[in-house]
Amino acid sequence: MDVDRGQTERAYLMLLVGDERRTSDAALGIALRGAGHGLRIHIIQFLKTGRERGEVAAVSFLTGVTLSQYGMIDVRTRPEEIRGPAISPERLQAALREARQHVALRVTNILILDGLLTLVDEGMVEEKTILELVERAAPWTDIVLTGRAATPALQEAADSVTLMQTIKSRDHEPLRRGLHY
Repeated sequence: MDVDRGQTERAYLMLLVGDERRTSDAALGIALRGAGHGLRIHIIQFLKTGRERGEVAAVSFLTGVTLSQYGMIDVRTRPEEIRGPAISPERLQAALREARQHVALRVTNILILDGLLTLVDEGMVEEKTILELVERAAPWTDIVLTGRAATPALQEAADSVTLMQTIKSRDHEPLRRGLHY
């Protein structure tokens, strides 16, 4: 089924909520699928950093997919090991400016804002910032947000909300290249 991306009145908003590693995995799968359809995808990783991440290398092989990183969590650092926010206020503002720029240019088909829901949950970003971003986006734009929680207002505004839950995971398991990073 081929859907005309320009038929809706506003951008499509998808929330992937829950375990941050799993929500990111799902968002990266969306990027891969979009690339397969020739769409232009941009990923902003608000909490992560590190060139050793598989997705950083993979985007160089995918036509139309770009990625930016602004956070402080590398593959050797677990999110719970970071004391305080995993992004500086200055880097957060730069990442939000980049997201607004992609919306304003109206050439990005899928904009993935990885970890942004976590920053809303931590009080670093107001939900109205996201709602304004969605309102300004072209109707053919799909915006995917990931993170550990979503406010009721964001859930209400979203077209799709998926709760991702880890049922089993070995504590302190070694990270596996390609599977975890």
